[in-house]
Amino acid sequence: MIPDIIKLFTAIAAMAAASGCAVVPAGEVIRACELLQTATTEADLAPAWYLEAGMVLKRCGHPDAIADGEVRACFAEARNGYRDSKECEAMQ
Repeated sequence: MIPDIIKLFTAIAAMAAASGCAVVPAGEVIRACELLQTATTEADLAPAWYLEAGMVLKRCGHPDAIADGEVRACFAEARNGYRDSKECEAMQ
């Protein structure tokens, strides 16, 4: 369920950030960005979700979001047995 919510709010935030006009009320965009930030912090997601969320959160005004997403994706890969977590620790 969380990935579906993230997908919805990611799409809303991305459309609003990419367009020059007010497609979505500003308050909704802010709430979508906050929800996405919470999900990336608290949920165990697939590596690709962290990478995509980092790109969207960058557009939401989080300057280090892409790098943070890459680190979180690395730890997700380590959790799934595809990487050594020491590689991820070195990225921090």
